[in-house]
Amino acid sequence: MKTKLYLIMGCILFLQAPKAIAQCAGGRYINQIFNDSISTVTYSTDTMLMDIYEPVGDTSSARPLIILAHEGSFVAGTDRTGDKTVDSFCARFAKRGYVTASIDYRLSTFTNMLSSDSTVPIDEVIKAVSDGKAAIRYFVKDRATSNYYKIDTNNIFIGGNSAGAVLYMHVAYLDSLGECPSYIQSAMLANGGFEGNSGNPGYTTKSRAVISLAGGLNKVDFVGPGDKPSVNCQGDQDPIVPYYCAYPNFGTPTIPVNIQVKLCGLGSLEPQYVAEGIYHWSMVFPGAGHVPWDANATELNTIDSFVTQFLYNFVCGTASVNQVNLNAEVSLFPNPASDVVNIKSSEFVNDITMYDETGRVVLQASGINKTDYEINTAHFSKGLYFVKMRFSNENNSPVVKRIVLE
Repeated sequence: MKTKLYLIMGCILFLQAPKAIAQCAGGRYINQIFNDSISTVTYSTDTMLMDIYEPVGDTSSARPLIILAHEGSFVAGTDRTGDKTVDSFCARFAKRGYVTASIDYRLSTFTNMLSSDSTVPIDEVIKAVSDGKAAIRYFVKDRATSNYYKIDTNNIFIGGNSAGAVLYMHVAYLDSLGECPSYIQSAMLANGGFEGNSGNPGYTTKSRAVISLAGGLNKVDFVGPGDKPSVNCQGDQDPIVPYYCAYPNFGTPTIPVNIQVKLCGLGSLEPQYVAEGIYHWSMVFPGAGHVPWDANATELNTIDSFVTQFLYNFVCGTASVNQVNLNAEVSLFPNPASDVVNIKSSEFVNDITMYDETGRVVLQASGINKTDYEINTAHFSKGLYFVKMRFSNENNSPVVKRIVLE
């Protein structure tokens, strides 16, 4: 049975910038227009490896970067080569024009991760966080020296799958040593301080947004005003990274109740994002457990399309809270649909772009200037689609809606 999805999109605030549109011509960053090549490098003082994917034949001198970390509960025996979701994302986004990287990071043992001494698993995760920061600095250093990868350091995106998402969520949302609870401060101080000791010192770990595929944070209040945007996907019955704040990995009963390594997934983070005004997109898989996309190609294509559109808006546009309003109300019906999709809007719709679940444009219409519009979908294949609407009054934010054709 196909997993049903629903979409929560918070604070959609994009206006297109002419300069950005120029560099995004020809389907770049949406369609897979390149082949990809892979190289492996050592990026840290602990001889950690990462695979770097590049678009073959790309001549851009300022390419956005995506760094992803693999799943595996921070336990030895897993590595960057065993996460099919991360591998697939790296290949797909490189073919769209990004430079992408899949990183290894330091791992522990099940015994350490389930230790009754809570400082042990915290220390292990902070080592991995240190490695994640070193991977960012590797590319920033390259840009400042040899510029081999031609990275646009203003467009660095970080994230991962499961444990890898947990790793980079903490890189993204812990802004300083002073923000950290004492138990995390202690672990950081024991591992080189806030920036860590994994290598490439002296360069920034700044990133633009985070990709969380079944990720979470130790505490929701790590997310505060002005923090990084995020795109999030998770099953609401996830027992590994709890959807709501709880002990991870099935709430292992051998862990003492006072242990401090709880994780808070999307169910707890969503209201925090809203309360703090954080730009975010969220996709929830009702009834699904941990990383449903790992074993389901349709779900993988769904999150790929979702993340593709999220990143495209960053790379090819701008976000500004003060330049738009959020008054446009749009409905698409029926949903699911078959031959016709009706659009009803509170504002005049100027143009429509419709994408399939792989991010391919299947329909474009412009100069509409109507509040009611009908799309003939009789000739489309069954499946999941995203409909993006822009308005005649450019002070209205674009809106993206999901539609299922059956």
